[in-house]
Amino acid sequence: MKKNAAVLISVLVLTICLSTSVSAQVGPCTQLKVATPPADYGSIGPHSVTRQSIQHPDPGVPAPVSVFVPGNATAANRVPVVFFAHGFGGTDFVYYEALLRQLASNGYIVVFAPYTANLLTSHTIRYQQMWSGFQLAVEQHGGLMDLSRAGFAGHSYGAGAVPELARRGVAAGWGSNGLFMFVMAAWYSWGSNYEQIPASAKLVVQVYWEDGTNQHLISQNDIWNRLPQITERRWQVIRDARTTCSMNAGHGVPVTGNTSDAAGGGTINAHDHWGVWRRVHALADYTFTGNQAARPAAFGDDQRMGNWRMFSMRPITPLEAAAVPVTNAATIPTFTWANKCLYALGLPCS
Repeated sequence: MKKNAAVLISVLVLTICLSTSVSAQVGPCTQLKVATPPADYGSIGPHSVTRQSIQHPDPGVPAPVSVFVPGNATAANRVPVVFFAHGFGGTDFVYYEALLRQLASNGYIVVFAPYTANLLTSHTIRYQQMWSGFQLAVEQHGGLMDLSRAGFAGHSYGAGAVPELARRGVAAGWGSNGLFMFVMAAWYSWGSNYEQIPASAKLVVQVYWEDGTNQHLISQNDIWNRLPQITERRWQVIRDARTTCSMNAGHGVPVTGNTSDAAGGGTINAHDHWGVWRRVHALADYTFTGNQAARPAAFGDDQRMGNWRMFSMRPITPLEAAAVPVTNAATIPTFTWANKCLYALGLPCS
């Protein structure tokens, strides 16, 4: 019972993180005080976007699968696919809609597959719900998809699932001409056989410096260290930016209108445009086309994060990119690497 109680309390904290303010500190930034969006990667693309909804046959899945289809996707012009796995409790696509639409507007089909937040459900079942949601999207819209070029992106609980989902994709023949993984503030990863992911895959692991939910060591030990075969990879850090107002680098950075970066209401700022959207967009271009011009932005060698509009000469705290993990040992997060086995839920813990 003690173990179950700990799981219940801790996972509730993770869910609340999506919708509740993390700290009051310096005042949050409004739209007028954030950076002008980049002109290339991270900007809204030229294509119209339509969201298609698919009802999942599993009654335990709380929301439909969403497929964001760009206007350039046709049977004669199949486009690459990005499969997205959300954070725990973020079952409504609106939590990440700005990111999903930005990617789709640049010519990629984006699939958002919800999974249950029922605390009595095993990780195995949740992972299967995500995977089957992706399969449903392929079954219904595969005629528009070039599955030989596939990316997997995720946040928090979904980030932990990314390697397992990518491994399944590889087994299904997806990503044979281009495969990437973009992992944001990962929770524990419950998959296996990650050595089956090819060394040619591209990997970005992002952490947020003031993350009060997931300890950075989780991303290091459960993602980075379990994928040693991947040669093209980067560890990226987004830090707080403070000039007059603040953009806090908390756990919710990738979430639209996230409370650690903004005052709600769907506010989008430099952490979105430059920190997340720019990196995923460039990584997709580099992976799917081999465009070398996209590589610096994708991996963070181009560390720009824009300038404050009120102070156009003042750059926002740059992105940090490294070939080895850089972690913040000063935070006291809810979930720590040392406590992984508390959340194994019957699975082997290693």
